[in-house]
Amino acid sequence: MNLSLVAGFVSIVIGIIYSIQAFSLPRATIGNPMAPVLFPLALGLIMTLCGIVLVVMELKKCGWQFSLSKPSLSYTGKLIAYTCAVSIIYALLFEEIGYVLSTFFFMEAILFAINGKEQWKINTIVSLCFSVGIYVVFSKLLGIVLPMMPILDI
Repeated sequence: MNLSLVAGFVSIVIGIIYSIQAFSLPRATIGNPMAPVLFPLALGLIMTLCGIVLVVMELKKCGWQFSLSKPSLSYTGKLIAYTCAVSIIYALLFEEIGYVLSTFFFMEAILFAINGKEQWKINTIVSLCFSVGIYVVFSKLLGIVLPMMPILDI
């Protein structure tokens, strides 16, 4: 099984889930009640259709033979998968531990993957300066509220 086939199946699943979730959006009180649902529903259906097209094209290219072999990832593929996993963790922790801590851990993890563990001092300084600096710019200078850490007042 190649990665394009996996991507096609993932696109189909995400597209179907997205389409189903589009129906749970609140209806408009004025005008067409389905208006807020139409665009997200169209996106979900298009994603599902693109996934189906990708699966069919890959199966056609392989002679309609489907085998379950372990796909091998290159360094770039592993880096992309790692970045996706770290991003999901970042999104889950964002409200819970606040902007500064979650962004610090996210930046530290990504810089660790890119620069390696030998550059941990530089990675830590960059992560700390970026997360605190952006927090100060947004919350103090621009007046945009970002999630605060539960313990400290930043």
